Amino acid sequence: MPDSLEKPAAPQICIACEGTVFEPAGNYRGYNLYHCLRCGFRFTHPIPGAAEIAAVYEKYNKAGKYTAKAERKVVRAQKRIRRYMRHAPGKRFLDVGCSVGTAVEAARRCGLEAYGIDIGDQSIAIAREIFPGGHYHAVAIESLPPEWGNFDFIYSAEVIEHLPDPHAYFTALSPRINAGGLLYLTTPDAGHWLVPKDFAKWNAVYPPEHLLFFTRDAMRHFLGRHGFDVIKFVWSPFKHHLKLLARKR
Repeated sequence: MPDSLEKPAAPQICIACEGTVFEPAGNYRGYNLYHCLRCGFRFTHPIPGAAEIAAVYEKYNKAGKYTAKAERKVVRAQKRIRRYMRHAPGKRFLDVGCSVGTAVEAARRCGLEAYGIDIGDQSIAIAREIFPGGHYHAVAIESLPPEWGNFDFIYSAEVIEHLPDPHAYFTALSPRINAGGLLYLTTPDAGHWLVPKDFAKWNAVYPPEHLLFFTRDAMRHFLGRHGFDVIKFVWSPFKHHLKLLARKR
């Protein structure tokens, strides 16, 4: 539940497109949701405080779940990375939010110089144990080691929807990808035909873990503000995933 029961002020500006006209999009367990009428972006408002979000991740332990099916995830990621790596200008790969390292291992098997970061110490410890060929660090993107240099291919799967401040995330990420570099990003698709009319009943809506819900239009606006042009969206007809490739200007 939110920390305060006081009625919050209405949102003022869309963080994706800078629109200023909103309508309520429902309420999930006390968290208010809003809808930007310009780009379709939906979001939790107000964003929960840092302590409230931290409390969620103190109990967040999905590393064991991912480890159990790690090899299958490596094989799937390997097919995906091999399909897209030809669009990258070089071989330096970074997975931001790498969990137990399956995409890092997949990139390594594809011949890339593979790095991964995650805020979970346990996840990084497991990654180093089961996939020791990669380079790992338990940090947020804002603390990415400078000695790691810049990258040609950045992979960010199911991360952005968790972020209380996605602009801070991309402000840190954008300088670490080379000009012409490739971004592969996935997140729940708020514009997908499978999303119910009662938005708060969508199974991807569960703040304070998932906070932000992008449409294609919202994502184009948002990434454009950070120097990325969307190359293509990968259509998922029966899964409400927004998957895209973008190029750094």
